[in-house]
Amino acid sequence: MNARLAATLLTFGLLAAARAVAADQWILPPEQPNFKSGKGAELVQANCLICHSSEYITTQPAFTRDQWKASVTKMQQKFGAPITAEAVDPLLDYLITNYGKPVAR
Repeated sequence: MNARLAATLLTFGLLAAARAVAADQWILPPEQPNFKSGKGAELVQANCLICHSSEYITTQPAFTRDQWKASVTKMQQKFGAPITAEAVDPLLDYLITNYGKPVAR
């Protein structure tokens, strides 16, 4: 084995070892969802936390119902979110009530 190949293999071995050590040192705590409590919160936890953090949802702009519906539909159709047709309206009710754009009166 030539010196250059040996050095390359050693470098890759050291990098792999460093990654293994680093992976053991950086253990992140499990996420604690911080959704507002209310009717439908369990739907958001069951359907949205599959792919998103709670912060991804709670820090969105105050969407209108149509904007939330477009987002939910996109998640279903483009990304395969397993949100049933029966769950869409209750899910939207929760999102608009807790994170939606206030309706002008």
